[in-house]
Amino acid sequence: MSQKLRVIYVSTEVSPFAKSGELADVASSLPKYLASLGMEVSLFMPKYRKPEIESLPMELIMAELMVPMGEKKVKGQIYKSELGKYDIYFVDNPAYFWREDIYGTGKGEYLDNDERFIFFNRAILEFLLKTKMEVDIIHCNNWPTALIPVFLKTHYSHKAQFKKVATVFTLHNIAYQGEFPPETLALTGLSWNYLSSKQLSFNGKFNFLRTGVMFSDILNTVSSSYKKEILTESRGFGLKDILENRRDFFFSIRNGVDYEIWDPETDPYIVANYTPSNLKPKKKNKLDLIKEFGLSLPPKTPLMGIVSYLSSHKGFDILIEAMDEIMKMDVGLVILGKGDERYEKRFLDIQKQYPRKMAIKLEINPALAHKIAAGADIFLIPSLYEPCGLNQLYSFRYGTVPVVRATGGLGETVRPFRTKTLKGNGFVFKGYSSHALLKAIKDALNCYAKPHLWQKIVKEGFKENFSWEAAARKYRRLYQSALEMKKGG
Repeated sequence: MSQKLRVIYVSTEVSPFAKSGELADVASSLPKYLASLGMEVSLFMPKYRKPEIESLPMELIMAELMVPMGEKKVKGQIYKSELGKYDIYFVDNPAYFWREDIYGTGKGEYLDNDERFIFFNRAILEFLLKTKMEVDIIHCNNWPTALIPVFLKTHYSHKAQFKKVATVFTLHNIAYQGEFPPETLALTGLSWNYLSSKQLSFNGKFNFLRTGVMFSDILNTVSSSYKKEILTESRGFGLKDILENRRDFFFSIRNGVDYEIWDPETDPYIVANYTPSNLKPKKKNKLDLIKEFGLSLPPKTPLMGIVSYLSSHKGFDILIEAMDEIMKMDVGLVILGKGDERYEKRFLDIQKQYPRKMAIKLEINPALAHKIAAGADIFLIPSLYEPCGLNQLYSFRYGTVPVVRATGGLGETVRPFRTKTLKGNGFVFKGYSSHALLKAIKDALNCYAKPHLWQKIVKEGFKENFSWEAAARKYRRLYQSALEMKKGG
């Protein structure tokens, strides 16, 4: 093993260039912290047609990369941009990536996602091969990158360059597995035996995520609670047995926060910067947020904020059930995010019904996400399940109190406030129901009405430290373990 670890980090979303969920924030921060530990990090992502990508200074470093796709070869291009501590490589093919969204629209996923991401996985390996880039670790994330481990152990197994390369596969959310018709396998060039032996298939479909779980050298997920949950029948989404079989190679490392980006003292997105010792300017951010969303809300009325992908697993079913009751309370609500069309339509209807108290913006907007973290009093996360959760960690940093459901990383990081002990950094409910959600909101509002109690909760949040530094060191150890396992250690 070389003294300086050389890491290829692969993600289909990276903030601020392309984002649908928290993976984008992880992919923009973790590589930076890995590099600060002395690793040589290169990040690979698709070249979507996004203004944030188009405005980057970059050079075309491979004008013609022929990528095997079944019996044909498809042309791709590779661009490179230097981002301070690490380089970012963009895999380009306009037919696959010249689109507004990453995976699909609110009406459903793109029908050719199988072909798009088979191309992406294979293009990276072909590029590494052609350039003879030296690599120790390839770190894959979620189903769209899950074919790299199986390709390394099949098509590229005889290549000396890849003999010692170890793969790490991070499961950020196993609800999304990348399931496609069996015929998709033909595009990979893999033997049909892999499907018939059910190594790559589940419920009769070619399953990308299952493939990554089967063939990566080491697996990890993003909180110890989520790891426990997905090893159960009810939360394993059909992967419980295969994860059990790989238990000795399955770890958890909780996500962190990039405090260089998420810091109310220096945040360029908010109208007034502030510190834990001087919270007065936070009020200006609240007024700015109320104005931004067009609400007619008195400044002293508590304001709740949500930044989320709009889907069932984020808890929007119970939130919709609870909305009429919430709107009867002395509280406002702002929502930022895109997602399933049925939720988008429903919340637009609710906004029409309660325009003075509730507003939604159907977009993914980093600046607005920061404004909500700074301007809201309460951050609401009613998830059905949540592998790690980052918004509650951001809210601690901004003096905004989280109200969350006790699942995955939410239950791990938010400690319920108790009036008897005056301990706790937020409000937590366990049952997945609108009734349980409403009770937690009422508990929070009762405490908000008592400033001395509220300040205690806010201060507890400010004490939390979830920096990426500790997590990056754990990833370094994970990489070293992967390399030792690869050697047979």
